[in-house]
Amino acid sequence: MRYILLVLLFLPLAVSGATDVADPYSKFTDQDNGYNEALEVPWVEIETRVKGGPREDDLTALEIEAVPPGMTLYADLKNLTVDKRDHVTRLWLVLRSRSGVSNGTYEGFRCATGEYKVYAYHNPQASKPLRVVKLPKWRAIRGDSYRDELEREVLCSDTNPRDPDGIRIRARRQVSDYVSPYDQ
Repeated sequence: MRYILLVLLFLPLAVSGATDVADPYSKFTDQDNGYNEALEVPWVEIETRVKGGPREDDLTALEIEAVPPGMTLYADLKNLTVDKRDHVTRLWLVLRSRSGVSNGTYEGFRCATGEYKVYAYHNPQASKPLRVVKLPKWRAIRGDSYRDELEREVLCSDTNPRDPDGIRIRARRQVSDYVSPYDQ
């Protein structure tokens, strides 16, 4: 009887000591590390207004390999914006076929999350060329698409948007402009 009483008395001490051996950091998990979640500022997108469609004179052809065959991707690099408040890059993109048929979208890109949003569509051949999306939604950028290549190669530097001048420089860079450091 005494033996059972002793085992029952010391069993909790043996079990608590066993957890320290299994997880030596368990005694630190309940401590306050000074992090306060209430101080986090949630991301908020600024209001975006579409003023008009893209102008032909402002469009620049981009060398994006993931564009469907027979199509060329153009961007309005003159009027693109990178907002410092929400870190979204907004610009007009126009896909044009060899026969001259084109469709444009006014899009926003979030480098931090790999998402895009279409704010408006532009079709110059339509009776109403500009169509603004009433409730645009953020969508994940699909890998191996022209948006994915555009985001990785031109618009973003890792998870941060490039400044407008940096975007313009990278967008105009031609593949033939590459000079190997070994050829110098």
